[in-house]
Amino acid sequence: MLSVLKIIIQSKAIKIKSNSTSLELVILGNGPSLNKQIFNHIKFLDNKDLICVNHFPKTTYYEKLKPAYYVTGAPDLWLDDIEEKFVISSKLLFEAMAEKTNWPLSFFIPFEAKKHKRWQEQLKINKNINIIYYNNTPVEGFDWLNRLIFNYKLGMPRPHNVMIPCLMIAIWMNYKKLFLWGTDHSWLKEISVDRDNNVLINQKHFYDEKISKPETLDKRGKDKRNLGELLFKFMNAFQGYYTISNYASIKNVEIINNTELSYIDAFKKEKIN
Repeated sequence: MLSVLKIIIQSKAIKIKSNSTSLELVILGNGPSLNKQIFNHIKFLDNKDLICVNHFPKTTYYEKLKPAYYVTGAPDLWLDDIEEKFVISSKLLFEAMAEKTNWPLSFFIPFEAKKHKRWQEQLKINKNINIIYYNNTPVEGFDWLNRLIFNYKLGMPRPHNVMIPCLMIAIWMNYKKLFLWGTDHSWLKEISVDRDNNVLINQKHFYDEKISKPETLDKRGKDKRNLGELLFKFMNAFQGYYTISNYASIKNVEIINNTELSYIDAFKKEKIN
């Protein structure tokens, strides 16, 4: 009942489709393993469409690989009443996108971001970027109801990680084979609690693995999470992958995790040939 109420209040009718002839898609996560995967297996990406996420456009891979899609779901990228460091970081991100994107790019962002203008002002100068809004309304309940809501693109499993909307959008676009790269999700071993009871986590990415350090995890660009909130966030993400796995099988979509030491246990793992 709560999920239905959220959909009535928050969700909007949308159309999401792909103009590509390819049925295979690689989702590029920002985990530290991505450097090695691209270095060793870049030919695997040939003739496949690519999705990148979050701060990927600030890296050199963005221009080199020219992904067809970019997906974000992090509120600190569009909110204004947040810590200054997040505002600065998001401005640099959208500045990089506006300057670098010289190919057609579909940019997926939640409807919530539509009422915030700062990021839109930065991107409007680049006509290659097509902004597409999606419903990130969290859905929980009976399986048959979840599937119905997913089919109409009105919601998804709790989007506590950007891989959740990436996978759902890829399924909605009718891709039949999805490959996960850089989806380490190995944060559990990076959690610590200091003497002042601050819960710290070292979120390493492929672009900052050697310089990243433990920090508190924010809540929508403000404050910090306690240990229960942190673990609850992770639990919802990992459980959401099982919901997506079941939904994908019904839609005849194969999801393959090529990230060898990934903590995601919902999808089958395969080494890249």
